[in-house]
Amino acid sequence: MSNDRARALAFKETIESKIRGLIEEFAEGKISREQFHVIYEKYNAQLSIANHALMSGNPDAVSIAQGGPPTIAIRDAHMARAKGLLIYHNLSRKTLETLGEFDVPMASIQATLDEFTASMKANRLLERRLVKISDKIWLMVSPGRFTTSVTLFQNQPAEQQSREIERLHRDFEEANRAALERGAVDGSKLAYPFLAFIKKKYTQPQ
Repeated sequence: MSNDRARALAFKETIESKIRGLIEEFAEGKISREQFHVIYEKYNAQLSIANHALMSGNPDAVSIAQGGPPTIAIRDAHMARAKGLLIYHNLSRKTLETLGEFDVPMASIQATLDEFTASMKANRLLERRLVKISDKIWLMVSPGRFTTSVTLFQNQPAEQQSREIERLHRDFEEANRAALERGAVDGSKLAYPFLAFIKKKYTQPQ
């Protein structure tokens, strides 16, 4: 086997391994659908070039395939970051608090909040809803027992990130249960587990 063919074959095997790893990451909820598509497209293109190199014997093909932006840069550019969060009290139909940079007009989400409130009153089971506002802005609307949280993300959140918001929402309601059961709630006296998520975990300097 020539050195060029061995190099092309090794590159092909590396890309196939990366594709399998990417599939596992998505299946485990570690990356978003958007991240998966962008990275898979890059790997698939590289795999096609590797296959071409094996068939044609072109020694330059692998070098061409290895060019372009690093995968880590592509992954980071499409990683979701929580920019802000709004907490809505369904019983009083009022916003309890907004955290971080939540600059979405209430008018654009009021209909969804009203729908969630009506479903809760009717004891209908609700699941979180992901809404794409623009190319880079997504909203995750998550129902709780007493409240609805609306998280503003830059880029589509991964399943794992969405599950963490739901866990923090449950902790928020449990910590403030006595206050939330009442009709009138003073948002300034509540505990907010979400702060750790908004301020540190997924928000990075731009």
